Amino acid sequence: MTTLTIEIKDKDAGIVKEFLSKIGAKVKAEPTSQITFEIAQALKEIKEMQQGKRKPLGLKDI
Repeated sequence: MTTLTIEIKDKDAGIVKEFLSKIGAKVKAEPTSQITFEIAQALKEIKEMQQGKRKPLGLKDI
């Protein structure tokens, strides 16, 4: 068995995972991509709050 580590763009991940599953490979995705997505989402929400497009969060939202 061989272990291969590759780095690809998030948008291409689905295609690569599909191909690898067809040849019977085990796919292990790093959680950093999810963390990166959540950080980007949080920054987007903060920007929307600053622009007045979104209501600021209060203690009830936590």
